[in-house]
Amino acid sequence: MKCLLVVILAVAVSFSAYAESDVRNGVWTAELQNDQLDMTIFHGRYGDRSYRTQSISGFEEPLGSFAGLLKADLAGSGANVKFELQRPAGTIAFEGRVANGTGAGHYRFTPSDSFLREMEALGYHGFKDELLLVFATSDFSPQTVRDLKAMGYEPTQREVEEIAIFRITPDFLREMGRAGYANLTLREAVNFRVGRVDAAYVAQMRELGYANLPARQLADLAILGVTPAYVREMRSAGLGDLTPRQLNDLRVGNVTVKRIEEYRRLGYDKLSAHQLSEMGIFGVTPDYIRKLSDKGYNNVPVEKLLQLRQMGADKVLFK
Repeated sequence: MKCLLVVILAVAVSFSAYAESDVRNGVWTAELQNDQLDMTIFHGRYGDRSYRTQSISGFEEPLGSFAGLLKADLAGSGANVKFELQRPAGTIAFEGRVANGTGAGHYRFTPSDSFLREMEALGYHGFKDELLLVFATSDFSPQTVRDLKAMGYEPTQREVEEIAIFRITPDFLREMGRAGYANLTLREAVNFRVGRVDAAYVAQMRELGYANLPARQLADLAILGVTPAYVREMRSAGLGDLTPRQLNDLRVGNVTVKRIEEYRRLGYDKLSAHQLSEMGIFGVTPDYIRKLSDKGYNNVPVEKLLQLRQMGADKVLFK
């Protein structure tokens, strides 16, 4: 707790000094997780004399990516540090104090002129400093664009931003190709990244019977949190042969094995996947059913429960 307080105070002091500066200056906090550094950077500026905007960006990098930062310093009882993250888009120079696996201080970002020239030669220009900083933290390189063009892609400027933010690399696209998803569009690749779809996810879903799903459908499942573990959980509760749409609806309704068991203890032991998802989506929770029971409404049919909830009857019943 004391260490966390030190970090918060350091951020407050540093941000007060840099809040009126542009995106090239700001403050940072960091936490060591094994050999990975979980870094957060803050920057802000005044739009006028009374209004300040603040941006926050987080990223995780191997400790070895930071030149001049030692694990011994981070793990120690306290040390002043200066270190850099050197990337194609520019260099981020950090200084501050670290202790007990955490740290805080301020940073200065210097964009790379050669990066801008290379991107200009590829047909992309007009990048603002804030985006250049994102390019740096995501380790985006003009070579990525050249490699994608060699694969037949022609990214727009907007797509270049997404390629950098979501780390759409040729290696990732080739991995997806080997997993059965060749020739993904850049939008489909971004959706895969958002849902954290990788070769292992594809293989496990295929083993569960969800083979040859369109890329968009697979991404939707992943984005909503329909993991292989969730599919197995639903099957353990007696819900087998669920369609992708049913899985999506159950996930949106926050339906879990625990909730299904609660419904069954309340007498609702033959609920279909559709009923479960509807109850979850409209807020007919086990707690809601118990409250109705306390008011004398017992064994209410599912359809009636849904009607009561949708009509807002609880506002009258639970006064």
